[in-house]
Amino acid sequence: MPSVVSITAVQQAAVFNDSFSKFFGVTTLVELPPQLGSGVMVSQEGHIVTNLHVIGGALVVRVHLNDGRILSAKVLGTDPFTDLAILKVRGAGFIPLELGNSDEVRVGQAVIAVGNPYGLQETVTQGIISAKGRRGFSETVNEFFQTDAAINPGNSGGPLIDLDGRIIAINNSILSDKGGWQGISFAIPSNTVRRVFNDIRAHGRVVHTWLGVLTAPLTASLSASLGMPPGHHGVFIYRVLQGSPAKQAGIRPGDIIISFDGKNVYDGVSLRNLVTETQVGQKVSIKILRDRSEKQVEATIEKSPKT
Repeated sequence: MPSVVSITAVQQAAVFNDSFSKFFGVTTLVELPPQLGSGVMVSQEGHIVTNLHVIGGALVVRVHLNDGRILSAKVLGTDPFTDLAILKVRGAGFIPLELGNSDEVRVGQAVIAVGNPYGLQETVTQGIISAKGRRGFSETVNEFFQTDAAINPGNSGGPLIDLDGRIIAINNSILSDKGGWQGISFAIPSNTVRRVFNDIRAHGRVVHTWLGVLTAPLTASLSASLGMPPGHHGVFIYRVLQGSPAKQAGIRPGDIIISFDGKNVYDGVSLRNLVTETQVGQKVSIKILRDRSEKQVEATIEKSPKT
């Protein structure tokens, strides 16, 4: 598949040659063994999506195309929050894959993973989407697709595609107690990839949005104390930050956010994902529960001060 590339990231480390050098702080830079990974072309101009952990800290990044070309890649931008990186290579004749709509992906849907496990280029494995919205397996990415398509070292950064050849996710990691694939793999949904790609191409960085609330899970005991029926969805707000969009919208500590922009909120992660998907300046309707009564407020989403 000409759109999928192999990535070699060369890193350096400082070493002390002897005790004299160590005492006086004299170091020598040496190359570490190259990090191998995968990537995928997403534009005819040579833009490539991969994982940040594939190229993080690299001195040199080389891209191996299936036609035999080896090109030096420029890192256009990275986003530690999503573990994604956008590279750019110069040349012609690039064949990109289309980014699909990950919101339309269904559990049980057949998918294909393409990459370079252990340096074996253009390896294809097949599986299904085992689950959507997996959380808690990474300190960075909010939600993953889970798949049983075989993913091994070197697959990271390669595409997970549907049977129409569209990218629905970027392969990221596996869950294993032995270091190898055991049937549980995770991939970053394509709508997250699209947002990161568009931001980096336009601004050179990812512009994160914020609402400005601190949340707590809506546990059974908390729901009971608030007089809510068991199993009611939502997230409890215990702090609203000064100057935030939430503060300006009139959201208060003690409120329960039950929907954001017409979509149900189940916990802090789902709320954060919904906020992340909005644009700076976008007005959204937020449904809250206050004093056992539903209330609708409108917030104008702003750029996060940490961006």
